[in-house]
Amino acid sequence: MSPRAPGRMSSGCARLCAFLAVACLGLGTSTWALAAGGPEPHLLVTTSAGEVLVDVPLPGSLTWTIEWRHSVAQVTVLDRFAYRDGVMYVTGQVSPYLDIAGLGGYAGRGSMIQLPDGRYQLSDLDLPLYGNVHNVIIGSERAPTVLVVGDRRFALTPGHAGEHARIEVIYR
Repeated sequence: MSPRAPGRMSSGCARLCAFLAVACLGLGTSTWALAAGGPEPHLLVTTSAGEVLVDVPLPGSLTWTIEWRHSVAQVTVLDRFAYRDGVMYVTGQVSPYLDIAGLGGYAGRGSMIQLPDGRYQLSDLDLPLYGNVHNVIIGSERAPTVLVVGDRRFALTPGHAGEHARIEVIYR
């Protein structure tokens, strides 16, 4: 190894310092863009015909719920979702019956507790959604579908019962 003059950096060290300086500049620029109103994650619901039913900013938790009524049993089921690191997940479900909505609980698949009101809560599923979208068929008047984002509720059934819809996260 050859000695270097005092106060001079090796070329490897100089490259590392330059990389870190650019990275910090990029991080500062990204932070500034977000603070200045950069793109925010929105939940977008569109019909198969392309009609936009919902376009709403996601809350800080990046979570939402689909509330729907089972058409035969006439009970309400809550399907819970989250968006993390660019991926949409099914994170849990609340249902009065263990087997009514098809998710169910078993060893290695989330955790399940019985709530004080008798319903079952399945959590920590973290099931990634294929293609980063959730395709749904909007329920009928007898079995309505409601999207809940933060404290806002969006009734999807009126005017769209039986239609296929796509739920995805986009940035605006």
